Order: sequence, then C-alpha cells, then structure tokens
Amino acid sequence: MPPRPDVSEERRNQILDTAEEVFSRRGFDEARMDDIAEHSGLSKGALYWYFKKKDDIITALLDRVFRKSIEALGRIAIEPVSVRDRVMRIGEQISRDYQAMARLMPIALEFYAIALRQRAVRKHLATLYGELLSIFTPLLEEGVRNAELEETDARRAATVLISMYEGLGLVWTIAPKLVDWKADGPHAAVLLCNGLGSRKAGRARKGRMSYEGTDFRSRHCRADAWLLA
Repeated sequence: MPPRPDVSEERRNQILDTAEEVFSRRGFDEARMDDIAEHSGLSKGALYWYFKKKDDIITALLDRVFRKSIEALGRIAIEPVSVRDRVMRIGEQISRDYQAMARLMPIALEFYAIALRQRAVRKHLATLYGELLSIFTPLLEEGVRNAELEETDARRAATVLISMYEGLGLVWTIAPKLVDWKADGPHAAVLLCNGLGSRKAGRARKGRMSYEGTDFRSRHCRADAWLLA
C-alpha cells in the first residue's frame, strides 16, 4: 500500500482558517478554544495537539500572513530595476498586504499586546522585523553605492522604512479614513527616496519623485474631517 499522506500541515491550516473566522466574529478575548474546535470540525484533543493555547494560534496565524509578505518583498528587492523603483514597488506591495489583511488587523494589535507581556512572542516579532531589515538594508546600501541615494546608515534608513508602514497600519486600524493605502503607502516610499535622494542623481532626473503624477505637497491635511469619520 502507498504511504498515507501527511495531513498535519493541512490540519494546521484548517485550524488557522477557522481561528481567523472565529476571531473576526467574536473578537480575540471572547473567542474560546472550544469555539475553534467546534467550527473546525476537529476534536478538542486534535486542536490541542497542534496548539496549546490561543496565543499560539494568533502567533501562527500572523506568522502565516507575514511570511507571505516577507517572501514577496524579498523577490521585489532583487528585481533588475533601479533601487528607487524597487523601493516604490515595495511600498506598493506593503500597501496591498495591509489591505488584504484588513480583517486581521485587530488580531495583529492583540499580537503586539501579547508581545509586551510575553518574551517569546516579543522575540518572534523581533525576528520578523529582523527579516525585513535583512531585505531592506542591502537594497538601500546598493542605492548608496551606485549614487542613487545619499550616503547614509542603510540599516537606520531601513528601520525608518519599516516604522513608517507599521505606523500607517496602526493609524489605519484606529482611524481608517485617515489612510488611503493606494496613495499613502507608495507616498511613504516617495518620502524616503526623496529624503535620501542623491543630489547628483536628482539633477539628472530634473525633479523629485511622485506617485502616478500626484503632487503630494498640494494635499491638505484635514485631520478634523477624517479622524474617526
């Protein structure tokens, strides 16, 4: 007889898919492991075989989302185009990723709260940030070497890039109408590139970058109209 297929990964994804639904409907605090077991069609024993507690599920759930994003960003970072174009494409990809995980953002914030309480979760999140730094830092170093960007500490610049998008994600979760991902996500990359843009390269380009012809400087910040609208 042929060997039985390993269904462990399939079961794990089944649990995570169900957990995403349950967390979205009931909220993280109200959802119980029993709810996840019931809706997944698995016994409680089977559920606990894969995950011992809710915190383990939320860690795995967000890791699955972040992993796809990190892999996509890694591919963009080595595309055969200019560094500035790659940074722009990274901004576009991150914007798409955030929009795709809209339903998970409240869970993501819970994940960050757990990280403050639990060292293991905090370490795991720091590892994910480290992977992003390992993608962005060499890219920005390349931009410095080929004079697309001014001399700078590439690792610090990469940290700023990550922080801009994490900040946008937080603001978007709390006040969704303040953030337009289609414009603001790429604009964050524009700001970074313009801030680090080589003067020599800038003269050759005869002007600063914009996104799809948009003059971002003309946009008025009507926070009073947008906030919590």
